[in-house]
Amino acid sequence: MPFSGFTRWVRGLLLLGIALPLVGCSGGGGGNTAPPSPPTNVEATSQDGAVALSWSGSSAANEYRVYRSTRSTSGVSGSPVSEAPLTEAAFTDASVENGTQYYYRVTAVGEGGESDPSSEVTVRPFPTPPEERP
Repeated sequence: MPFSGFTRWVRGLLLLGIALPLVGCSGGGGGNTAPPSPPTNVEATSQDGAVALSWSGSSAANEYRVYRSTRSTSGVSGSPVSEAPLTEAAFTDASVENGTQYYYRVTAVGEGGESDPSSEVTVRPFPTPPEERP
């Protein structure tokens, strides 16, 4: 059969033509999206019984998560301080005790998941000093 090699070659091209468009399909659309960049310039301001946090956000972020610890960490652990999604690049943590040292990290969340944590900031809330009397 002189065409048997030719037939196998054509059959192989047909299979290749069907298989190639399927290579790299994730089926979910956007499966290759990376997480947003971590927030930068995180600042913590001590208040009486609270800590005000602010940061520079990421354009790819849909929300932010703030993590608090009473010891320095290399990452985040536990649950975010706020149960509600944070859509602004600021948050006031009013569930702290004056005189206790706190360590905060912030992450950005987008289509690609949660970012690496920001740099750690440290703050110790303190009561407002009494007004000086003459």
